[in-house]
Amino acid sequence: MAILQLRGAAFGAYMLARKSALRFKWTGAISSAIVGVLSGLVVVILAAIFPAKIGGSYAYYSASASLSGASFRTFFMAFLLAGLGALAGYALAQFAPDSNNMFSATWRWAHRTRGFVRTLVESAAIYGVLFLALGLVALIVATAASGSALAGILLIPLLLPAVPFVLFSVSSFGGVTASVSGQSSYTLSLFNVASVTQYAWALWICFVLFIIATIYIALRETARNMYDPYYAKWENTWKAPVAVMVFWLVAEFLCTNFLAGYSSNTVSTMVPMWYFIVAGVWAFLVEVIAMTFGPTLVASTPGLWKILVGGTVQQTPQNVVDYVKACDPHFGQPKAARTAASAQTTQTAQTAQYNAQYNAQYANPSAPATSPAAQTAPTQAMPAVPMPTTPIPAPAASVPPVPQSTASVPPMPQSPADIPMPAVPQGEGKPLDPKTKKTILIGCIVAGALIVLGIVYGVLNSTVFSAKSMAESYVSAIASGDYDKANDIADPQVGKNQRKLLSNSVAKTDNATISNAHVNGVKSGNGTTTASISYSLNGETVDEELTMRKSGNKFLIFPNWQITTPLIKSINVSVPSSVESLTVNKVAVTAKNAEKTDSGEWQLRVYPGTYNISVTSTDYIVSETVVFRTNEDSDSPTTLKVTTTSKFKDALSTAVNNALDKCAESTDYAPENCPFGFRVWDEDNYRNFAWSISIYPKIDEVDLDYGAFDTKTGKAKCTYEVKDGDSWDSDDDSTTFNASGSFAIKDGKVTVTLDDGGYSY
Repeated sequence: MAILQLRGAAFGAYMLARKSALRFKWTGAISSAIVGVLSGLVVVILAAIFPAKIGGSYAYYSASASLSGASFRTFFMAFLLAGLGALAGYALAQFAPDSNNMFSATWRWAHRTRGFVRTLVESAAIYGVLFLALGLVALIVATAASGSALAGILLIPLLLPAVPFVLFSVSSFGGVTASVSGQSSYTLSLFNVASVTQYAWALWICFVLFIIATIYIALRETARNMYDPYYAKWENTWKAPVAVMVFWLVAEFLCTNFLAGYSSNTVSTMVPMWYFIVAGVWAFLVEVIAMTFGPTLVASTPGLWKILVGGTVQQTPQNVVDYVKACDPHFGQPKAARTAASAQTTQTAQTAQYNAQYNAQYANPSAPATSPAAQTAPTQAMPAVPMPTTPIPAPAASVPPVPQSTASVPPMPQSPADIPMPAVPQGEGKPLDPKTKKTILIGCIVAGALIVLGIVYGVLNSTVFSAKSMAESYVSAIASGDYDKANDIADPQVGKNQRKLLSNSVAKTDNATISNAHVNGVKSGNGTTTASISYSLNGETVDEELTMRKSGNKFLIFPNWQITTPLIKSINVSVPSSVESLTVNKVAVTAKNAEKTDSGEWQLRVYPGTYNISVTSTDYIVSETVVFRTNEDSDSPTTLKVTTTSKFKDALSTAVNNALDKCAESTDYAPENCPFGFRVWDEDNYRNFAWSISIYPKIDEVDLDYGAFDTKTGKAKCTYEVKDGDSWDSDDDSTTFNASGSFAIKDGKVTVTLDDGGYSY
C-alpha cells in the first residue's frame, strides 16, 4: 500500500504539473505538502471509521478485538509517502517534461543526470533489483520451509520493504541487530550467521553477488567518466559516499526498524547504527575504482563496452534545457551566477566547442575530425515541451554580466547517435606492454586470492569453526552412540570412575540412543553463547540448551568453542545394601562407579537415552529389569524389585552357622559379637568356659533392602569350673538364643556379621 500511495501521488503530480506547466520551486513544494496533509487526514479518517474487528470463541470462552489505525504515526506515514511522491512528480515534470507519464520520465531523467547523482541512481537501481529479487527468493524459500504458505504470503507486504535492506546490510559486512528488553543486543553478521541457520552459505553467495554488482557499478561510472570527464576528479569523490551515508542513516529507521512487544517484554530489530559508515566506505571504493584502474580495464577489454554503455549520459534535448532554465531551478545561487549559467546552457555552440576540444584531446590522431555539429546532434527529435505561461522576469539590469569563462555550469557531455567505445588518452588504448600486463595480472591474482581467502575464512568461521558446528558435532556424536567422541568434544565434568556409563559400550543395545538430534539456533548475550537443541526420545521431542564459550583459537585465526554445560543426565537408583553391582545396558557398575545421594541412592551419570537397569544376577539374587528414559519427569528414585533364589537361604544358614561356631571357640562367659553368653556376678569365681552349639537356629526373616536377617531360637551349651571354697568344681549349663545381624554378597559368597547381645538364660 505504501508503494502504491507513493507512486500514485507521483503519477498524479507529474501529469498535473506537466499539463499546467507548474514550477517545481515553491509551487511544487507547497503543493506536495498540501497533498501530504490531505492524504494523511483521509487515511486517518478512514481508519477511524472502519476499524478492523476480529473475534472468536471456544467452549465457554470468547474474545474480540478492534484494531484501528487512527494514530499520529498513521497520519505521518501517509503524509510522508504522499508528500514525497508528489514532490518527485513535480520535480520530474520540470526536469523531464518530454515524457508521457511519470515512469518514462523517471527513466529519462535517470539517464540524463550526471555526477554523483547518477552514481546514486544507478547504485539504487542495480542494488535494488538484485536484493529485491534475493529478498523475494528468501521469503519464498522460508515460506516453503515453514509449511505455512498462507502466512508467508500475508507476511510478504510487511517484510518485503525491510528484507532487501537487511539482506544488503548483512551481505556487505554489516548486519542486523536484535535486542530484547532487559538483555544485551546481538548483531547477526556474515561471520556468525552460521550459529543461527544452516543456510549461512546462501548469504556468502549474496556477498559474492554484491561484490560483482559493486564492480559493475564502478565500471559503469568509469564509462560515464570517459564520455563526461567533467566530474572525473578526485575533488568530487566525497559526494556520493556522503550522500549514501545520509541515505542509510534515514533508511535504518524508516525501513529496517521493527518493534514487537508483549506485556513488559519488547523485541526490536534494525540494521546497526554504525552501518552507514560501512555503506559510505563501499561507495568510496566505487569512486576509487572509477578513478584508478577502471579506465585501463575498460580500454583494454573492449568486450565489456556492450554491458557498460548504459552507464553513459544521454544528452538532454535543447527544448527541455530551455524549459528547465525558464523555470529557474537554481535555488540559492547569486543572480550573477544564474545569469552566467543561463548563458552557458543556452549557447549550444559553446557546448559543441567543448565536444570538439574533447575529441581533439582524446581521439585517435589518425581518425578524421568530426564536426561539433555532428557530435551534439540529438539522437532523436524530442516532442514539444509546454513552456510556462507566466513570463519569466529577466535578470536585473544592474547586475553586470559574468564572463563566459567563469561560468560555473559544467559543459554538457557528448551524445553520439550510436554510442561507440570512447577514445581514451593517448597510450591507454594501445596494447599493454608485457610488464604492465604482468603487473595487472599479479594485482588481479592477489586481489582475487584475498577475496577468495576472505570468503573461505568467512565460510569456515561461520560453519566448521562456529559455535553451531561445535554443538552439532556434539549432539550428533551422542545420537550416533559415539560417547567417547562426545567426551572428547565436551568434558563430562565427572570423576573418572563415574564415567563408566559414558562409553560406547552403553549405547550398543537397541533403542539406547536419542534420534533426530539437531541444533535449532545459537544466541549470544551477556558473554555467554547458548545453543538450543532438540532430539527425539521414545517418540517425544525434548528441547534443551547448551552453553558455550570461546577458549583460545584453532589454527591461530579460528575461535575454539568449548561446551561448558555438557548434556549429562542423572539416574538415581535405590540399590539394596546386599547388592554388589548393577547392570545398565549390559554394562556392570558397582558402588564406586556411582555417586551417593543424601538419601543413599546410587547416582549414575549418563547421556540422554534409554537404559535397562537390573541387579547383576548371581546364584543368590535376581531382579526384574527396569527401563529408565532420561526425559521422564520423576522425582522419586528408580527402585529395583530384588528376590532371592533357593540357594540363598542355604548359603545364609551356612554362613550363620559358621559364625556361631566361631563364637563357640571363645573361652569367655559372654563371647563378643555373639548372640549367646552368661552374666556372672563375680568373674573370679568362674573359669575355663567352653562353648558348643547344641541346636543351630534356622533362618526366620531376611531383609534384602537393608541386608539384615533374623533366626529362630537356637541353643548353646557351656561347660565351666566354679570356685567352691578352695576347690574348683566342674559344671555346665545351656542357654537359648536368637541370632540376628547383617549379610553381604561379595565375590559370589555370602558373609554375615552377628549382632551382639541376642542371648538369654
